[in-house]
Order: sequence, then C-alpha cells, then structure tokens
Amino acid sequence: MSQPATLKKPRSTSARGRPREFDTSTVLTHASEVFWRHGYHATSIDDLCKATGLLRGSLYGVFGDKHGIMLAALDHYADGSIARLAERLNAPLPPAEALRHAILHYAKAASALSTQRSCLITNITLEMQSDDAALRERVAAIQRRMATLLAAAVIRGQASGAFSSTLDEKAVSNFLLCIIQGLRVLGRVDRTESELTAIVDMAMRALV
Repeated sequence: MSQPATLKKPRSTSARGRPREFDTSTVLTHASEVFWRHGYHATSIDDLCKATGLLRGSLYGVFGDKHGIMLAALDHYADGSIARLAERLNAPLPPAEALRHAILHYAKAASALSTQRSCLITNITLEMQSDDAALRERVAAIQRRMATLLAAAVIRGQASGAFSSTLDEKAVSNFLLCIIQGLRVLGRVDRTESELTAIVDMAMRALV
C-alpha cells in the first residue's frame, strides 16, 4: 500500500510565514487511539485536538468534521490491520497452520483486551447508526478485503489437501470472518485465551 502523503495545515503559517506541515499517518494513529479508548460518540473534537496536537481548524481543514476524521482514522487502522492479516496468512507455513495461527492471533489479542475496548473496527461497527451510509460502506469494504484474504487461504489449504475440496471458499471466508469478529466481541468481556482458542480449533475442524 502506498504511504500516506504528508499534508499541509491549511490557513496556518509558521513564524517565518511558511505553511506548517504534519504527518497524516501520525495524526490518524493518534486519532485512532482516541476513538479506540472512548468510542466515536464519546470522543470530542477537543479530545482529538489534544491527542494530535493540532488545532480544530487544521483538523477540519483536512478531514471536514469529526465524522470525516473517524472515517480517515478507520481507513488508516484497517490498512495496518489487513496488512498484518495478509502477512500472517502468507507466512512460510503449511496453509492450514498459517490460517490457524492467523485466526489464533485474534483469540490471543481478544483475551488480552478483556478489560479494555476491543478492535477499533469492531467498536465503530457496533456504534454505527442505521443511517450512516458512509460508515456502512466503509466497514463493508474492510470486511470484503479481509474475506478475500481468507478465501485465498482456504483455496491454498484445499490445494494442499488439508481442507475439504467440497467447501465453497466464499462461504468459508465469510464463516471465518464471523469467527474473527465474534472473537473480538467475546474479548470485550472476561474470556480466557483457552476458551477462545477452543473456538478457533472448532472452526478449523469444520474445514476438514
């Protein structure tokens, strides 16, 4: 994926009259952390200004409003999350083992976050209002990207003989996506790693 471009702060100049600049990736990382800790609705623009070190006008000038900042932060977070999923699925391991390790990552992460908020994508999805078409489309696109990676992993498993050749890779990828999202939601309450690992192993047995 291409690296985020460095954007200029609009209508803001330094003491020497030259436009200030800020790194968009860093700003969105900080914004993601705020949304992750507090949720979208409980996060204020002042919270975002404090976390990013930017003035309200600078944030509005680039992202439009709080909703725009959230969408950009979600994209930034999802890019990193999906890249890491792809890396785990394409690890130099037998296909079935690579897939299990990739899903097991979510079980471990979910159990570690039992006293905190879960994945940002999951949090924002659960907060989504029924009339927020832009967010719904964004989340759907993220889910499609994840499902595509999972479908490719299933096909590799079928080619190796580890998974049943009768499985429909699209249906299985959606099933595995549900498992991943379910692990994230279960992780929001007190669940042990062993409990969540058992779910992963049950899911893997369904592919044989």
